[in-house]
Amino acid sequence: MKTFRATRGRWWWPAAASVSLVILACSGDGAGEPASTPEADVAPGRDGLIATATVLPAVSVPDDVPEGLEAVWEAYAQLTREYVDREELEVEAMAEGAIRGMIDAIDDRYTAYVSPENYTRQMESFRGDFEGIGAVIQNTPDGKRIVIVSPLDDTPAERAGLKSGDIIMAVDGDDTEGWSVIDAVTRIRGPKGTPVELLLQHIGEPEPVAVTIIRGTIETPSVSVSMLPDDPYAIVRISSFTDRTPDELEEALAEVREANAKGIILDMRANPGGMLAATVDVASEFLDGGLVTYEIDGRGARKDWNARSGGSTLDMPLVVLVDEFSASGSELLAAALQDRGRAAIIGTTTFGKGSVNILRDLEHAGGLYITIARFYSPNGTPVEGDGVTPDVVVEIPEDATEDVQLNAAIEQLDFQVGAAVQR
Repeated sequence: MKTFRATRGRWWWPAAASVSLVILACSGDGAGEPASTPEADVAPGRDGLIATATVLPAVSVPDDVPEGLEAVWEAYAQLTREYVDREELEVEAMAEGAIRGMIDAIDDRYTAYVSPENYTRQMESFRGDFEGIGAVIQNTPDGKRIVIVSPLDDTPAERAGLKSGDIIMAVDGDDTEGWSVIDAVTRIRGPKGTPVELLLQHIGEPEPVAVTIIRGTIETPSVSVSMLPDDPYAIVRISSFTDRTPDELEEALAEVREANAKGIILDMRANPGGMLAATVDVASEFLDGGLVTYEIDGRGARKDWNARSGGSTLDMPLVVLVDEFSASGSELLAAALQDRGRAAIIGTTTFGKGSVNILRDLEHAGGLYITIARFYSPNGTPVEGDGVTPDVVVEIPEDATEDVQLNAAIEQLDFQVGAAVQR
């Protein structure tokens, strides 16, 4: 866990449309080519050329192919039987293309394919350490590009000058338009010591710039704590929710109590979320049982997620900071603390990712990251698309020289602590 002092300064299967019963041989009018056949014996090809037709037997579909996927099987069977260079076909690549095609057809930016070579890297995200550049990323609000939420402290990304709000236009020369976060993560991460080139569009700059970053080993404690020098309050920063976060938070809160803090500022700005169970465990430190969130799956079934009783920090005044880059788990926690009346929320409206996702294994050692449900606040408010609206909206001006959101949180705690003393 990292401890520091803070100030108030600024901070597929291949798709086929129908079953073909003919083999097409294109003819042309060049020298030495076959003469044209009579018009009645030819059919126009899709490219406008003339194609002669040779009838072949139809492909029979096995009985166990699911209804609606017969054409997929037929396309695969015909390609492997009839394609001119069928000996060079790579079934694994065809299968991967089919999977990607299915996901593209779903049009859900949070559902993604994870290739075998990138599956291990994806699992590292939930443990809290990995090899890469050390930047938190997510989709832009329109879903078309990838944006830097924040570079992590003392990482290759920070040393290379990456900033919150930078748009990643390309990775190693490949355009990122339409990429999911998983697509970007699997391309940007890689072995320590290897380079990756990002084409970045900085805020306010007319042209993108190319930045080459050497990957490193990224140690990512998700919780840090500091005491404000001029106020009796602690800042507890949660940057993500990994399987280590509950233990890290427990240690941080112990430091807060040891320092005799009178209140806590829970800073979840630029927190992209993480593991749902870890988020609920964090909520349990501040809520004495009761509903944290509930999810509803595609069949309409509801599952409640409740805080456990006996949390360590149930009565200390609490203020939560969020911004437009707070997503998923951080939105869930903010909404729970808001609905339950446990904390005032300050900042700007959050990102609006209200989906529950799960990583499922595939037989070839890859995986599918699937949206399986939507989550709601205890009062039944959906987060998907709308985000969480703070109790006190505080925008940070472009020319700000101090953290006005942090200042607002301090003022709110002054009010809450004063009210507690009067009681």
